[in-house]
Amino acid sequence: MNDIVEVRDLSKVYTQGHEQVLVLENVNFEIRAGEFTAMLGPSGSGKSTFLNLIGLLDDCYSGSITLFGSKLESMGEAEKAELRRRRIGFVFQFDSLLPEFTVLENVDMPARIAGRGDPAAALALLKRFGLEAIARKFPMDISGGEKQRAAILRALRNRPALVIADEPTGNLDRHNAVTVLEDLKKVNAAGAAVLMVTHNEEAAAYADRVFHLSGGRLVETRGRR
Repeated sequence: MNDIVEVRDLSKVYTQGHEQVLVLENVNFEIRAGEFTAMLGPSGSGKSTFLNLIGLLDDCYSGSITLFGSKLESMGEAEKAELRRRRIGFVFQFDSLLPEFTVLENVDMPARIAGRGDPAAALALLKRFGLEAIARKFPMDISGGEKQRAAILRALRNRPALVIADEPTGNLDRHNAVTVLEDLKKVNAAGAAVLMVTHNEEAAAYADRVFHLSGGRLVETRGRR
């Protein structure tokens, strides 16, 4: 398998007032195609910052990040935006579904933005995950668990090779959290690599590899089998 994410000597510093705060320090990390990787760490440890760098939502850092064989340091903003749109799907702690659109329209939104909207394809995705019953409903009319599951399908709509999930179960009860994690396993089984940030040990147990981030340092606590 090939590495689709390769990070070398990655450091990130924030300025708070007159102080420099080192959030990430000389981090080395990689994900191969088809791997499910989890990153554990307490709140404020830099997990979301790390995801934002990998997901091309932040570009202020030192070191090297390579995605799908291309070094980000040599790419322009338009190239990064296209890479993010075509190859990466995002799932956040808050579902961020657009309230004025149905679930079906929300799931299809990434394809519509790319000029390839296809409600039938979005409906097929909902059916694949057993959510066709809520396709015509609006976000206000479905449960929190259903919203988060719809957000996962929205992330899948453009068939990304990498799905980035930032605390995807953070706002869910245990039953709905398990359902969402099982969905992410299905996503992974279908071929997409998954990078999930969580503070929950039970959630991390669904991953093939587990890392812990603390004090700016990243340590692998469960490796490839």
